[in-house]
Amino acid sequence: MSNNETQPLTAETVNAVVTALGALVFATVRQLPSDKQAGFAQDLARLAQAEEREGNTATETLLMDMHRAAVAAAS
Repeated sequence: MSNNETQPLTAETVNAVVTALGALVFATVRQLPSDKQAGFAQDLARLAQAEEREGNTATETLLMDMHRAAVAAAS
């Protein structure tokens, strides 16, 4: 695959980005010491709450997806 290759912005590519970010969070949390994993997930939840208060629903939703990935990795 060429480094210059890009994908058009579609619902499918956006979903792929969300899935890839979730995988990245999952893999990152698994590398943390067990006593830090829950804190990582809690930080994502707090960030999502802050975005909710600001009315940034799209960012809030993405952060909650990442929070779920972190919780799954920590369990």
